[in-house]
Amino acid sequence: MLEGRTWPGCTAGLAVVVLIGAAGMAGVPPASAGTVMSAVGAAPSLPAGTRVTGPEPRSAIMRVTVALRSADPGGLGRLAMQVSTPGSSGFRRFLRPGQIEQRFGPPPAVAAALGSWLRSRHLVTGPVLGDGLLLPATGSAGQIEAAFQTTIERVRLADGRTAWVNRQAPRVPAGLRSGVTAVIGLDDLVLPRPELASPPVPGPAACRAARSVAHVYTAGRLAHAYKFNPLYRQDDFGQHVTVALYELANYADKDIQAYKRCYRVNPFVRRVPVDGGTSIGANPGGTEEVTADIQVLAAMAPRANILVYEAPASGGAESTVDNYGSIVQQDRAQVVSSSWGTCEPIMKAGEPSVLRIEAEIFQEMAIQGQSMMAAAGDTGSEDCLSKITVADYPRLAYRLAVDDPASQPFVTGVGGTTITRYGSPPVQAAWNQTPGGKGYRAPFNGRHHRPAGFPGNRVGTGGISGMWRMPPWQAGFDHTGNASGARCVAPRGTDCREVPDVSALAARGTSTTRGYVIYGTAGAFKDSRWVTAGGTSLASPLWASLTALADQQMPAHRLGLLSPSLYRIARADPRAFTDVTAGDNDYLAARGHPSHRTCRDGRSRHQPCYRAARGYDMATGLGTPQASYLITDLHDQRSGDA
Repeated sequence: MLEGRTWPGCTAGLAVVVLIGAAGMAGVPPASAGTVMSAVGAAPSLPAGTRVTGPEPRSAIMRVTVALRSADPGGLGRLAMQVSTPGSSGFRRFLRPGQIEQRFGPPPAVAAALGSWLRSRHLVTGPVLGDGLLLPATGSAGQIEAAFQTTIERVRLADGRTAWVNRQAPRVPAGLRSGVTAVIGLDDLVLPRPELASPPVPGPAACRAARSVAHVYTAGRLAHAYKFNPLYRQDDFGQHVTVALYELANYADKDIQAYKRCYRVNPFVRRVPVDGGTSIGANPGGTEEVTADIQVLAAMAPRANILVYEAPASGGAESTVDNYGSIVQQDRAQVVSSSWGTCEPIMKAGEPSVLRIEAEIFQEMAIQGQSMMAAAGDTGSEDCLSKITVADYPRLAYRLAVDDPASQPFVTGVGGTTITRYGSPPVQAAWNQTPGGKGYRAPFNGRHHRPAGFPGNRVGTGGISGMWRMPPWQAGFDHTGNASGARCVAPRGTDCREVPDVSALAARGTSTTRGYVIYGTAGAFKDSRWVTAGGTSLASPLWASLTALADQQMPAHRLGLLSPSLYRIARADPRAFTDVTAGDNDYLAARGHPSHRTCRDGRSRHQPCYRAARGYDMATGLGTPQASYLITDLHDQRSGDA
């Protein structure tokens, strides 16, 4: 646990991340030849079935990120809580990045000492990110091995993917060791995944035919269902607001232009390369994700500015922290949305320090007034259950788990629903598409009573965090009997963080349900053109669009972290949310017959994980938005005595 933090947590990545504390660091000179070195942490454990294939080429260029520990991590968390909580005297009194760096950044002597040492080891340092807490650097694999006194080898994972990994614990100068908590990113064993229900299903090719694609809801229909239209009639289209999309892939300009022409909208869309950016060829599957994210935002908040922060997916944790760090350092966006994630147990097993770094970045976002939201995931109550994790982490794959970063306390996690009867508001159920609805192909192995050939469902992820304690604003909302303090080792009488916070449409169009309509030709789209798609990764930008419309009506165009206000509003105004009470998020439910009965629903044990219920539940959170009412309530939240 970080010193002074309210909740415990963990994470990982390919870059190098060094956390430096303030104690005993002033005046520390850079290390020289003969400097005594001290180990930091341990080398990562190799997943099951991993085979070492040889050394990483010493000339291979690696990007590394050095993260310096905040001079006051406890104060950072407390201030993030104050500015986010209605009723607090500090509510919505946001700071600028320079103010945060001055107040919570590392002491100048610490940053100078670390930077000098890195440069003395022939690494090239770049401008700081993350409000001064992240220091990027670049060097060859040989230089990094020499600097941290470790070796980096290539390995082949059980699923066939090749990766690199450090085989010894990294070492840093003993004079700096008292402030170093971790060195992260010397491996790429864990990579985030997009939360898009793919592959897309092709529809008519003509642009004007978007509204006639089979089994979809156009943006106009969704705007009516979720009550965006009253805001549009007030000339609120998200103008003067910027939304940042966290992405690990690239998109084709022609696909975005085709979509904008069809909808007759023209939002500003621009790439922001991070760590050199990326290309469509580098991650063609991710092209579907970033394209869909942009298009949902473009249609639902058509005058908002969209900044697409693109880092290479192959960068692992280094890409993760640099991408989020760039968003917070530049502070160009009032709203941030991520459709990429990794299940918590895998992060804890492979990359246990990145979660802490993310947590500080998300606290900084809250203090700056940036609203951060993330897709909850698409594999139901068993978030780790995918091809990679079943092969590489068989002991973790079938456990109940949630997704990072949606499970972070200072992130609004967005789950998924299916619209069962269209209207305003619509009638909805927890998103759980069966194999007949083109379910997700999971490589079940027949163990633990799981059928070997069952393809699995596409399901909105939800459940209990194994690392974070429940934030105060969420306490007392779960009446299903499933709340627990055991997963995150919370003190007696307290519970762990639950996911999701809210939901929206995530279904993909089939003969039995309707999804989103998007346009794509590049990458994995393979010239499909108009297609139907789904996933919690589309529910997240829908909520980002709503937040952009809400920000437009604020004097400073900033609301900050939404979650504390959302829970308070849910209790006070039943019009603001549509409660979802049907369905469950049991990933392994075959033809409606659950096979993972390990949860409690009220007094009934052994229920599917997790059922939708009246009020808050871990299938759909607080429910889906009725935007016109919700935004009025968001504006009415006030500061005062907590």
